[in-house]
Amino acid sequence: MVNVESGPLWNAVFALSLAVSALIISEFLPVSLLTPIARELDIAEGMAGQTISITALVAMAASLITPTVSGRFNRRNVLLMLGFLQVIANLMVGCAHSYAMLLSGRVILGIGLGGFWSLCVATVMCLVPPGSLPKALSVVFGAVSVATVIAAPLSSLLENIIGWRNVFFAAASLGATALL
Repeated sequence: MVNVESGPLWNAVFALSLAVSALIISEFLPVSLLTPIARELDIAEGMAGQTISITALVAMAASLITPTVSGRFNRRNVLLMLGFLQVIANLMVGCAHSYAMLLSGRVILGIGLGGFWSLCVATVMCLVPPGSLPKALSVVFGAVSVATVIAAPLSSLLENIIGWRNVFFAAASLGATALL
């Protein structure tokens, strides 16, 4: 727990909020990009849509496994590694020239997403004193809500301006910013 005398660590809470936003945005990016992804990779739109499903399935499994597997490691380092997976995953998807590479990137994103989520709230609980916990959690879940709402329309808008690959590169940049 945080030393109550030193006060809440709001910068860390904001960093976690940004990181989880980047993960949520990355999760939902393909929703409005299925057609251009399918067209360019010469796959069916349904196959491109499976990249959303596989990310969710892997995230579910990772959320169950990560707390147990990472228990003996420094939580900060584990969260940094999981956030780094988001950056790698988006770079892979942005560079994907095959369905296998596209799917591999989305699997890696699922690991980062599920693992990060499984540790995020518990970490926030350690960063603030109990009296500040509702406010800290509202910051994190508010960021999640905003990311969920803006991901699909923003990716569609950006795809028209910079192309779908660059949308994933931008998401990788957002994740890298959160890591810093």
